[in-house]
Amino acid sequence: MNWKCSTCGEKLANQPLCFGSEAPWRTLVPESEFSLRVDLTRDQCVVDEKAFFIRGHIEIPIHDQPGSLSFSVWSSLSEKSFLHLSDRWMDQSRAGDPPYFGWLSSSIPTYPDTINLKLSVQSRALGLVPLFTVEPSDHPLSLDQQHGISVQRWHELVHGLQHDG
Repeated sequence: MNWKCSTCGEKLANQPLCFGSEAPWRTLVPESEFSLRVDLTRDQCVVDEKAFFIRGHIEIPIHDQPGSLSFSVWSSLSEKSFLHLSDRWMDQSRAGDPPYFGWLSSSIPTYPDTINLKLSVQSRALGLVPLFTVEPSDHPLSLDQQHGISVQRWHELVHGLQHDG
């Protein structure tokens, strides 16, 4: 389905509903030391065998739209939580696990500082990355996730991510 940004008029082939964030290792490890210090997969990252991260989605409902705006971002986890989640990664019943506590480890350019926002990290069915819920606060990301956003706000965010992020 074609999509046109109401802010700038740019036309895209698809509705932009998911934006990704690179793994968190770049802020922790120089590029030249990557192969020695970082174990990175599509969904997990371990730095120096002591910093543990998982990729998941923060989903923001869009009023009057069937889909949500998703940010594919990274959360730090304790070693215990990371190992438990890893052990359950291929388990059919993992969606019923209690949530893990995490810290958001990705910047989202259209929001003020998002690093270290408190998260609830909920496993989901096989094939789906965990769902991250920003702990209730007065941060705009938390408020948007709790209350949803208008179509106009969605367009503004997409415009900012496409052109400024």
